[in-house]
Amino acid sequence: MLRRLVSITAVGMALPVAVLTAPLWVPLTMAADLVSRHWRFPTLRLALFGLVYLAHQWVGVARAVEISMTSRFSRRSSLPAEREVQAWWATSLLQWANRLLGVDFDPLDLSDIPTGSFILLSRHASMVDAVLPIVLICGHLNRYAHYVLKDELLWDPVINIFGKRLGNQFIGRGSRTDAALDGIARLANGALPDSALIIFPEGTYATSRNRSRVIASLQRKVGSGELPTEVVAYAERLDHLLPPKPAGTLSLLAHRPEADVVILGHVGLEDMADLQGFRRQLPLRRPITVRYWVHARSNVPIHPHDREEWLRRQWVELDQWIDSVDNGRDPR
Repeated sequence: MLRRLVSITAVGMALPVAVLTAPLWVPLTMAADLVSRHWRFPTLRLALFGLVYLAHQWVGVARAVEISMTSRFSRRSSLPAEREVQAWWATSLLQWANRLLGVDFDPLDLSDIPTGSFILLSRHASMVDAVLPIVLICGHLNRYAHYVLKDELLWDPVINIFGKRLGNQFIGRGSRTDAALDGIARLANGALPDSALIIFPEGTYATSRNRSRVIASLQRKVGSGELPTEVVAYAERLDHLLPPKPAGTLSLLAHRPEADVVILGHVGLEDMADLQGFRRQLPLRRPITVRYWVHARSNVPIHPHDREEWLRRQWVELDQWIDSVDNGRDPR
């Protein structure tokens, strides 16, 4: 609750300050771009998108108050309205990202998405791909989405308010494994009908720095006898992805035995895991390629060990697909 109050207060103060000081920071960011020979003004674009983000926070918090006042006697009756706000927030932010930052997506046919609840395993390269499932599932398909997320995102007021109301599970970076798995089990058991249960098996952005860190950690665990030697060879085999952490995915599979699995991949958000990376790439000159693969539950192994091996194979195939798409993209 304290984190929510602090973040809402900070956002509430930041927007009017940003608007009132715009005559100062707009020319300063333009000058910074000109001095650094960035003729397409990436710093200005990011600053303007930050202003848009703050405005979306104001609207989201206002809608949360309105929904609370009109639905206070029936918690479940507020869910459709909360899903609507969640879909609007993510979709509108991506639309503004397209206008200001050039973030666009190739058309995607969602007709093969399974009916009923399903588990969605997504690649994780940037904050952009974190909101992509909301746009696809809530915005386009008008269904519910439940996430497994890092608890740092609770500093975002809209994610904090609506994320908790819509049954997402926030995992602390230092959480014990059993506590995290208990939370994922609660998410799976409490998921709404026809919803998507979304997890990012890599656990963090698949950057070159994170990849080196993960491989070094695996090497230490192999050296201490905690893991077999082949796990390092597997991690080094992946050129674009981090090796998936299986525990969360296995927990979702165990608690949703009827759910099909969808794997979501994309190409075009590489090297944009932070603001500095975003600035170097902006505005994007090519649409982001997105593809998904549906795996009927009958084709997913039953035994946990076999499921873990299955997950690793899917990640190898996803890595190979990324490589094939990346090599075939126009290098403009």
